[in-house]
Amino acid sequence: MNLDSGTYFDYIIIGAGSAGCVLANRLTENSKDTVLVLEAGGRDDNLLIHMPYAVGKIWKNPKFNWSYNSEPEPNLGNRVLFHPRGKVLGGSSSINMTAYVRGNSSDYDRWGQTGLIDWSYDKVLPYFKKSENYVAEESSFHGTTGPMKTTISGVEDSVFEAYLAAGEALGYQHQPDFNGADQEGLSKMQVNSAEGKRFSAAVSFLHPAISRNNLEVSTRSLVKRLLFDGTKVIGIEYAKSGKTKRVFARKEVILSAGTYNSAKILLLSGIGPEDELRDLGIDIIASRKNVGKNLQDHPSFNIEYKRISNSQFYQNLRLDRLAFNFIRALLFRSGPASHALAFGTGFVRSTPDKSIPDIQLFLKNFSVQDKEWFPMIRSPGPNGLGIMACHLRPESRGSVSLGSAKYEDPPKIINNFLNTENDINTLRRAFYIVRQIFEQKPFSEHIGTELTPGSNVKSDDEIDKFIRETLITVYHPIGSCRMGIDDESVVDPELRVRGVQGLRVVDASVMPDLIGGNTNACVLMIAEKAADIIKGHKKLSNPYPEQDWDKRQGWEEFVKQKNKVK
Repeated sequence: MNLDSGTYFDYIIIGAGSAGCVLANRLTENSKDTVLVLEAGGRDDNLLIHMPYAVGKIWKNPKFNWSYNSEPEPNLGNRVLFHPRGKVLGGSSSINMTAYVRGNSSDYDRWGQTGLIDWSYDKVLPYFKKSENYVAEESSFHGTTGPMKTTISGVEDSVFEAYLAAGEALGYQHQPDFNGADQEGLSKMQVNSAEGKRFSAAVSFLHPAISRNNLEVSTRSLVKRLLFDGTKVIGIEYAKSGKTKRVFARKEVILSAGTYNSAKILLLSGIGPEDELRDLGIDIIASRKNVGKNLQDHPSFNIEYKRISNSQFYQNLRLDRLAFNFIRALLFRSGPASHALAFGTGFVRSTPDKSIPDIQLFLKNFSVQDKEWFPMIRSPGPNGLGIMACHLRPESRGSVSLGSAKYEDPPKIINNFLNTENDINTLRRAFYIVRQIFEQKPFSEHIGTELTPGSNVKSDDEIDKFIRETLITVYHPIGSCRMGIDDESVVDPELRVRGVQGLRVVDASVMPDLIGGNTNACVLMIAEKAADIIKGHKKLSNPYPEQDWDKRQGWEEFVKQKNKVK
């Protein structure tokens, strides 16, 4: 289709990431509704995207990645942090580690207790299940008919058994399903990969719908701004092939550009803090002071050891073996390169008094310093293994803002990590937990010297210094377009942008606060639920199994009356 100025669609979706792909599929189920998806990146036709093991070859490639950097972080010695975001069909689900983690059920009940009643766990569980085709053990917590296949990591390595045994020695249970009735414990990672390939949102949702006559997808289309009639959003202005184009929406524009870019597009379009917009010469459409605020992410660090036991991962980094395994994975979807790198995880409490886990562990059967090698030609890395630990619910808040009024320029991102004592204290306790795990007898046959930070780092001050010098994110930004029932929230409980008409935001930016785990599964759920809201369908209902919801009788009505949506 030739998208000339004056072209109309019922719905325009900005961004073909995880949320945009779900919406494209669900909204075109009604053949009468026409949908346009605008994606700034290109197609996901690179074979390496679909090979889970090859994530290291694609995720820093600017062809597939916005490759944003933060502003100098004041509590991290003014270090600049790398912030990858998918710039390709499927968005970040096409370049991530494929981890499938829903968070803790209490995260969503916490949202419910703020007045977001329809976002409590019993209301969102059906949408997690709707998107999922779980190919592991049958469970009432998992769906088996959805578009996206999920399973348990197929990576086999003896260090996982050592990990479980070490955890048991410290009182941590083996948790067979952290997306089930209970999250706490050590586990194999659940992943969006199966049959030797990545099940991105594009593969799972967009590609099956692409042949529908009522769906149009335009790649390499960079949105410049929203178009208005008064305060009603009527269309989009975007750049493609060196030209500026306009398209119009009969019903709604849906912003699914991600935590950084959704906030950026709102600001460029005149929706945001008045003083910031005036300073950049942007006409104000709606004064919304919290657009771009409330930015949150999971801060993390790595502890790594020299591995002394046999490592198939390390051996397979030899260039000739690596090439063979890549070919095997591409042609036959089998062998080591057909598995996702996501391997082991765990959810633990930093102190016994915590009601739910506040630390996530990522067991890695490799070192971040490991690299491809070949005898006498290229030196190998250290042959290591480690655990990354992240703080699941940090108190620190950052922001997304504009550096200029130019649509081509990246947004200004500041995480403001470790802005509270509680955040550094929690990460320090996580440090001690990781070391305790590696100090247990089951790991004695696997590890030698501590590579990072080194055994000489012992005191609280030394540990804090190490954390500040090496802290990174786990690339789970959320919250810049916060959902809430209060007037200061950016979107209401049905994801409509306050102060304007005809516009919703559907992506991770609407999350009020961080969930306890990787965020991609949550984004899929948000989009599934949003699709039903937009279509006016009756919302799915499937109370949390084995939960006594009778105890909450009268609570929902109380909240409704106390916190009326404005």
